[in-house]
Amino acid sequence: MGVPHLDSGPMRAEEFFAFTATRPDDEKWELIEGEPVLNASASRLHQKIIGNVFFALSEISRQRNPGWEIIPGIGVRLSELSVPVPDLLIRPDDNLEGVECNDMIIAFEVLSPSTANKDLRWKRKAYATLPSLRQYVVIAQDAVEVVSFDRANNFAERRFESPESVLDLPVIGARMTLRDIYRDTGLL
Repeated sequence: MGVPHLDSGPMRAEEFFAFTATRPDDEKWELIEGEPVLNASASRLHQKIIGNVFFALSEISRQRNPGWEIIPGIGVRLSELSVPVPDLLIRPDDNLEGVECNDMIIAFEVLSPSTANKDLRWKRKAYATLPSLRQYVVIAQDAVEVVSFDRANNFAERRFESPESVLDLPVIGARMTLRDIYRDTGLL
């Protein structure tokens, strides 16, 4: 029989989607520079923060019918070798079908100990290559702290550290306080 040959090249997006289609729905996989990466399960606090952001933006969306939608856990094809999955994203509301998009307007990530370096370094640079992206928002889960990187400011960092601070999302005409983001987390 011999030893089989392994394909040591990077995984491409279509191979990645075929692979993840065979995996359980509760697994969160990303393709990072040709390597499939399984993320650890999110903590209760992580999920609470994402839920707060989703709820606040959903309320704004329902009131205004703005032409954008907010989606958790969908892949963003940046290239044939990279399909990261932000915790939450905003994109045009055009009845997207499938498991990926390439027209994200705003990305949200809640930092986890295992993903902080990737989220702050690799994803920030990688997301900036997507022409449609206007803002990347990183939210701490161990402190009241949010950092926003905006295309309008050449992705320079804006930091918010007070519960009364207001995170503005100008491309969608929305705003939320850090108090809203961290509601019921025990951090306020």
